[in-house]
Amino acid sequence: MSGAIPKTYFRSERYYYEIVVFEVEGTLYRVLKDGFTNWSQSVFRDMFSLPQAPKDENQHDEVREGDTDENPIRLVGCTKSEFESLLELMNPRDGPGIPHLIKEQWMGVLKLGRSWDMPKAVSLAIEKLSTIDLRPVEKVHLGRSYGIPKWLKEGYVALIGDRSEDTTFEEMTSLGFETVSRILWARDRVFSRPPPNGFWVGKDSFACGNCWKSKGQMVPIRKATYDWCGVCGHGYSVGVTVINSPYNSLSNAPSSFEDAYTGWIVDKVDEVFKGELDDAERKNSYPEPA
Repeated sequence: MSGAIPKTYFRSERYYYEIVVFEVEGTLYRVLKDGFTNWSQSVFRDMFSLPQAPKDENQHDEVREGDTDENPIRLVGCTKSEFESLLELMNPRDGPGIPHLIKEQWMGVLKLGRSWDMPKAVSLAIEKLSTIDLRPVEKVHLGRSYGIPKWLKEGYVALIGDRSEDTTFEEMTSLGFETVSRILWARDRVFSRPPPNGFWVGKDSFACGNCWKSKGQMVPIRKATYDWCGVCGHGYSVGVTVINSPYNSLSNAPSSFEDAYTGWIVDKVDEVFKGELDDAERKNSYPEPA
């Protein structure tokens, strides 16, 4: 019927969703625009609020970026894996709730969340990665890059206090020459000073210095009080704490010994890496998500 009057429809204000097409590394993604405006505080809201392109000479609207597969919005600075990890968080395939992502996926979410001003995504990524056993060097890299002062400080404290050779050469060099130099300088300053309660020595290694000086003999001191030598009678005014088993790390040394060094390490981190810690605080100081 050529004379029929077309029906007039009204779009729902709440449930008429707009679609946007993104391109990442040659792959197209057709997703809900609302998801990005809801998660991002500025980047995508500003992007989608840009004025529509002017009409052409035939009074036809130009196709905007993101409207079709032929004219997608190209996202640079991210990989397909990172983008898909973020999409999985925004649109979980297993239903409502926080998806089960692996470590590398949460790192991708953290990266894009910082880049695209998505505080909620950043907060969730930090929460989940905090439950994973991150190595000290990883904490430093992540803390630096994404403004996480807690991780940055924890990483440096662990690296300065670690003399077990658990950190690999490759990990240390990845931090850069200046950072490694600061770590080694701080470590030297911390461990070159005695703990406040004196030196801790094994009972079998405590010998008389006077006997060594006068006779050239290493004579063990066996007296119960360990304050004088039973061979030459030389006395010592410095108190000695004797332990029954040797230790080779702070983990099994007396708690007062460990606590003293930990406090010194924290103080050195605050001193040596103050600039980095302040910078991380600035990166982390944006408004909380609504």
